[in-house]
Amino acid sequence: MRAISRGFMNLFRFGGRDSPGQFWPYAAVAFVIGFAVMGFGVAMAMEPLFEQALLAAQQNPDSVHVTQSPTHYSVQIEPGAGFTPDFSNFFLALGAGAALLIGLLAAAVTRRLHDRGLSGFIGSVPVVFLVTGLIGMQRLMGALDLPDFDERLFILIFLNNLIYMASLAGLVILLILPGQPRRNAFGDPAGPPSPPVVD
Repeated sequence: MRAISRGFMNLFRFGGRDSPGQFWPYAAVAFVIGFAVMGFGVAMAMEPLFEQALLAAQQNPDSVHVTQSPTHYSVQIEPGAGFTPDFSNFFLALGAGAALLIGLLAAAVTRRLHDRGLSGFIGSVPVVFLVTGLIGMQRLMGALDLPDFDERLFILIFLNNLIYMASLAGLVILLILPGQPRRNAFGDPAGPPSPPVVD
């Protein structure tokens, strides 16, 4: 509990160091909050999309097909149907949830990287590719029904997402590794002081 309250109290403190024991309990709570907000936003954004799809299926039964059951919802849109769902609210909800999660974790990730003797800016590398991926995916979804669909956009987004996953995995590894045992450029080691050595 102490690590969690400490994380919230130091939400905007980018200086100093955090040990793994100080970082991970707080990070777990931040992930739960961020994904709960994101899930709620996405659920709210999907309902109008379902209504749009049903209306399009009624107006264009030959080119838009909706299949639904209590556990399944499927929309099939034939190429050239003239109907492209508006995913802007969906991506807005994803972006808002991601922004909240990044805001909750930014200072803590910086302090954890400081504990390893690294710059906190390393933590921003996956964020760049995440934002690029969200913007690119929104453009891609809007362009799927266009007659001159550019496959290069799909390939660029795919490559961007691969780099995002690799950079995120690298960051997580850095956050897991133990900190430097002695004072570094960012201050004294985080966590409780070592017991005195008795001769």
